Amino acid sequence: MKAPAFIFLALLLAAGPAHLHARPSRVEDPDRPRGSSLVLTLGIGYARYVMPYDAPFAIDRNGVVASGRLLWHPDHRLRFGVESGWTRFYTYELRGVETTFGATDASLSLSAVPLLAVFSMQIHDAITLFAGAGGYFVRSHATSFGTTVDVTRFSQGWMAAISWDYPLTEGVGVGTELKWYGATEFGDGVLALQLRVPLAVSGW
Repeated sequence: MKAPAFIFLALLLAAGPAHLHARPSRVEDPDRPRGSSLVLTLGIGYARYVMPYDAPFAIDRNGVVASGRLLWHPDHRLRFGVESGWTRFYTYELRGVETTFGATDASLSLSAVPLLAVFSMQIHDAITLFAGAGGYFVRSHATSFGTTVDVTRFSQGWMAAISWDYPLTEGVGVGTELKWYGATEFGDGVLALQLRVPLAVSGW
């Protein structure tokens, strides 16, 4: 065998095992699909009733909001699912109200349970936009003259939100969400700020 051919063969045999050993087992492409998953997001926070209220007395516009959202995350950015929860719209209490039946204390609390179809799109690694449509089960709880009256009505409505998340571990994160709940049929709405925890409940 000629010397140049022998040298070439020796270099090839020596470099081959080293090349195979140094080759990564998987190419990590940040843009490659990562598979589908179901993500459950739990949130709780502060809600502020921001709609006008025409009454000669003040109402308490501050309340609590809690939500649960289950979204399917496919191999692309558009995601969809459902959302529900509970929020308080407003409350008020009146003392010594004069009526034709005499004086009484009166109070009212207006709250809602949303039931929404939700779509979302991740616009940045940590920022996601949400939009939802559906309705709200609006409940009024009123008391006067020692009698309590509960009335629940359904109102069409929508939701819009933006969130920021920080991953803690694989499949678990924490973040914040700024959200608008609007029960448009009755003209009620709250602006909410929530602490949120997204949890990947399944993946494939």
